[in-house]
Amino acid sequence: MKTIQCITVMLVLLFCGAAFAETIQVSSASLRQKPGSFYPVVKTLSKGDEVTVLKTRGMWRQARTPGGVSGWLSENAFKAQGRSIDYGLMAQDTSGRRMATVMVTAAVKGFFENTVRTGNLNQALFEAPFVRYVTPEGYGAFKRETFSGRRSHGYFLSKTAVASKGPFFISEQMVAVSAYITGRLTAPGLVNDKSLVAYVNNVAQLVVESSEFYDFPISVHVVDTEAIFANATPMGVILVSKGMLRTIRSENELACLLAHELSHVTLHHGAIETEARKSKIHAEDAFAEMDDELGKDEVEQELDDLAADMYEHAIRGRKEVYEMEADARGIVYAKRAGYDPSGMATLLTRLRRIQADVPWDEEPSHWLPNSMGRRIKALPRKAPSGDYVNFGSRYNRMVR
Repeated sequence: MKTIQCITVMLVLLFCGAAFAETIQVSSASLRQKPGSFYPVVKTLSKGDEVTVLKTRGMWRQARTPGGVSGWLSENAFKAQGRSIDYGLMAQDTSGRRMATVMVTAAVKGFFENTVRTGNLNQALFEAPFVRYVTPEGYGAFKRETFSGRRSHGYFLSKTAVASKGPFFISEQMVAVSAYITGRLTAPGLVNDKSLVAYVNNVAQLVVESSEFYDFPISVHVVDTEAIFANATPMGVILVSKGMLRTIRSENELACLLAHELSHVTLHHGAIETEARKSKIHAEDAFAEMDDELGKDEVEQELDDLAADMYEHAIRGRKEVYEMEADARGIVYAKRAGYDPSGMATLLTRLRRIQADVPWDEEPSHWLPNSMGRRIKALPRKAPSGDYVNFGSRYNRMVR
């Protein structure tokens, strides 16, 4: 009898071990110390790597590699996808790469501003654009306070569904573009208030966790300028100005803004616009030759002329579509985070009044007054029924 029992136990153990053997289905997956995209990466796994799943916590799985390295993987790592986020590229130094100048110019002109200045960069952030501002302890305390005395985060996630537009791959070229944009828009310097920066990043982390890409690493730089702007890069680095934070009145407005910016990333707008301009991007080699023959100044002038022409004829119609798509997706993210999504409309309405006299082609933000009227009409103006909040007092305490 004991022999039969031992054999039965062994068979059960073998069966369980086989049941928890999983294969990585994405090109790159980060095995982290604990469940959360802000925890350090202990090992980067590749498609086809096998791991043993030990247990599940929410949308994260604790796993062990054949070499004995243990950590946590998101469930997204085990979903078969044609292309996916390559987190490994985000951690690489971009300073040694030769970026496609036309690519950079097209991306910046298309989404951010009408003048490119290659000599005016925050060199430190150009070389290392991603900075980890969220700490496990700080974010844990923030989230406990956020949902104290009200329904849980899980409740809000279950109330509003989100459908993925599909996985995407952040190419080395897009990382290079992100590095340039980060360096360019942070040229005025960053705000030194650590508590403020941590607060903004904690709100952003909650928004990210409420998206379909809950394991996406994010970094929000607060730029020390009174200019009013907020912009996202394809690699998930978001730039928000001090002037924008002073314009915002409540945490739900901040969450809606960050959700809008994140949506540009998750909806692949950078990659889509790049594909739309592919014929122009192929001019890279020609401009490399011009760089040698004519010198830097003449090349930059040619780039400015080319990109301005591209902007005028190619981007206007697409740009408004991108903004309205990001508004709609941002509202979904904000609701899933438990915020009152009417903050999107109140913020846009205020920005429309403030920026009405700013020439739209000179303003570095894409929150432009020309298209705000149509965007505002498409947004909800009242808070939905339920326990959705705006946290106006907390915002004013942290930002003012």
